[in-house]
Amino acid sequence: MRFLSGLLLIFLLSIVPALAQDTLLLINGKTMIVKSVDLKDFTIAYRTLGKNRLRTIDPYRVFSISYADGTERVIYERDSLDPVDFSVEQMRMFIRGEQDADRYYKNTTNKVAAFLIGGGASYFTIYGLVIPPLYATIIGSFSPRIEKYQTDINLLNVSEYREGYERKARDRKIRNALIGGMAGFVTGFVVLNLANN
Repeated sequence: MRFLSGLLLIFLLSIVPALAQDTLLLINGKTMIVKSVDLKDFTIAYRTLGKNRLRTIDPYRVFSISYADGTERVIYERDSLDPVDFSVEQMRMFIRGEQDADRYYKNTTNKVAAFLIGGGASYFTIYGLVIPPLYATIIGSFSPRIEKYQTDINLLNVSEYREGYERKARDRKIRNALIGGMAGFVTGFVVLNLANN
């Protein structure tokens, strides 16, 4: 009986490292959960979870590596020649703002408006193609209202957090306005052609 329980204990202890996962935190706020990470001079090699493929990524795209044992290694380094470049803690707050924008900023009204404007622009046939990008440019020039969507109210006073949040939210507004406008244009164009025939 002792032999079986000892064998079971050894088996369970050997499985725990196999379940360990490392995490790459990218500069754009996204996280990648990977099996193992190997940091070389000019590349970071990692294995994917699903298919166990060996992939590489440029270290300039990675902020930090969080290992399965709980330690974190910060890859990001401040450029000493650029006085505007963020320090490590400032970049951490910037990334947190980007992550919160990804998580909480929803702009359904913008998508619907872009679709309707694109549909209306289809009336002008080929000349209406300029209207959805024009709408996306105009809507992207306005900063999103951050007070509605944040998680921690104390972060509103941190300029790096606000900058990261606004940048990611503005990018999302522009992208959704372009996609919605073009989808509306194509839909309107098809409907107008079917109505005329």
